[in-house]
Amino acid sequence: MTDRTVPRKDVAGVVAPPPLLVLGVILLCELLRWLLPLPIPGGNAPRRITLAIGTGSAALALVASALYVLRRVRTPVEPWKPTRSIVASGPYRVSRNPIYLAFLGAQLSYSWGRDNAWAVLLLPLTIAVLEWGVIRREERYLSRKFGAEYEGYRRGVRRWM
Repeated sequence: MTDRTVPRKDVAGVVAPPPLLVLGVILLCELLRWLLPLPIPGGNAPRRITLAIGTGSAALALVASALYVLRRVRTPVEPWKPTRSIVASGPYRVSRNPIYLAFLGAQLSYSWGRDNAWAVLLLPLTIAVLEWGVIRREERYLSRKFGAEYEGYRRGVRRWM
């Protein structure tokens, strides 16, 4: 039996659950903070805490609204379960990946809250891990599963923002 004759599972095949990937980068940032502290330049504590709370709250609101929309249309958020439909409402009108965008906001919130510039410097790493380990795999899966419907959505809505 060749790869062409083996039926594909009806899932995206991401490398790991996305929250764990982001958590892994944040743990790396914490390790770097411990080994070689790198505070946020010019950031006094009240300003940093305000930024941390504001960014964290925005990230939480974005995740909550995205999850609400997914639940409403009964499509699972877990990438190891089959997607049931293309969601183009709520935050999915402006970003194909609002939950992953919220993860980046959470990482910034962590950075300000812990006074850890490593988390800002490693934001491109988080983006790359999500991009190559999750998003591109999900996009191939959705394109395969939904065809023209997904391609139309993809043309009309940006990947990030």
